[in-house]
Amino acid sequence: MQYPQNRRVLIVDDTPSIHEDFRKILAPDLHAPLEAAESVLFGSGPRAEWSFALSSAYQGAEALALVEASVSAGQPYAVAFVDMRMPPGWDGMETVERLWQADPQLQVVICTAYSDHPWHDLLERLDVQDRLVILKKPFDLIEVSQLARTLSTKWSLARQVERRAQEQELEVEHLRIAEGTLRDRGEDLKTFARAVSHDLRSPLALISSFCHLLQKELDAGTPAARKYLEHIQNHAALGQELVAGLLTLTRIDRAELHLERVEIGRLVAEHAAELRQAAPHRDVSIEVEAGIAVSGDPRLVRIAVRNLLENAWKFTGRRAAARIEIGVTLGPDGCEVLSVRDNGCGFDMAQADRLFRTFQRLLHEHDYPGTGVGLVTVERVAARHGGRAWCTSIPGAGSTFFLSFPSGPVASTPAH
Repeated sequence: MQYPQNRRVLIVDDTPSIHEDFRKILAPDLHAPLEAAESVLFGSGPRAEWSFALSSAYQGAEALALVEASVSAGQPYAVAFVDMRMPPGWDGMETVERLWQADPQLQVVICTAYSDHPWHDLLERLDVQDRLVILKKPFDLIEVSQLARTLSTKWSLARQVERRAQEQELEVEHLRIAEGTLRDRGEDLKTFARAVSHDLRSPLALISSFCHLLQKELDAGTPAARKYLEHIQNHAALGQELVAGLLTLTRIDRAELHLERVEIGRLVAEHAAELRQAAPHRDVSIEVEAGIAVSGDPRLVRIAVRNLLENAWKFTGRRAAARIEIGVTLGPDGCEVLSVRDNGCGFDMAQADRLFRTFQRLLHEHDYPGTGVGLVTVERVAARHGGRAWCTSIPGAGSTFFLSFPSGPVASTPAH
């Protein structure tokens, strides 16, 4: 917000002729023949855009009343020119002290030829160097004009800074409130997800168990009955997988990180054995670079590796000779980058931004069943480590998924 320029100036002097001099310098009538001639010949007086609104006070008490009234009206003075000796009332020092009590922002110029107080004592007593200027008489016209311009501009700029600081404090407070609200809502959603997930596990498990029992009873039944039962079992298993995925996401967000060197080859070997046991008919070559490792939380790295390996295993399902390659490289920013490359079906990179969103799928679930939570879990693991997840792919030629782990000292990181 642009604070309006303040041209209000107060003259405090017990000599009437001094007030007239200030008027000619700071608020001349440029249309009067004599003053117009002076302005042209001697350069005295400001241009019309620098004309000031002047108020006169002949004693300190009178000046104080004017300043108090201006502050109450919301139209404070920017500058006050104050004479040092004004008998029989307050002197300039006492006048300035009282004016600053009424308006601490007032810019003051003390005008005097001599003083009853040593200048050192005066400056020590007033002790406000950023709002005080001393101008010795007799002063030059240009000195008065420049002081009025400079100090009034300084007053306006200071008000702009104050207003902007207040606006920023208000903005920060609004952001703090919004952050607290979002955090509360996030916690509510997490609590809801945990509750729903836990509540769904029992009925889904019961459905699956009774399906197995019913299948034994229907072994001699019709093919249609066995097909319907198979559909029920598959969807119950998918529901259990989805619940497990949601619970994993919740644990990732809440887990405290304990960083250490994690060997990738061992994790891949463990999970590859499980995948081969579940699908012994598959011909899948899994190649892991020797000795590769990353700095991360062992539990979360294990989750990410498992999901990336399962993703590659699933989308190479239609390859007669599937191939999966796992490696670690050093990124240009110093991060350790885990990569999992496959020769599977691939996808259109125009849809890549959907990969790491919950429940988003690029391929039809009839062709490649799943919940859409696995890659979201990978991205969440990367985010917890301060890294990121991304991918490259060519339709029909496979995909490569990347997961970065910023390098740094082994430490513990609090949960979000």
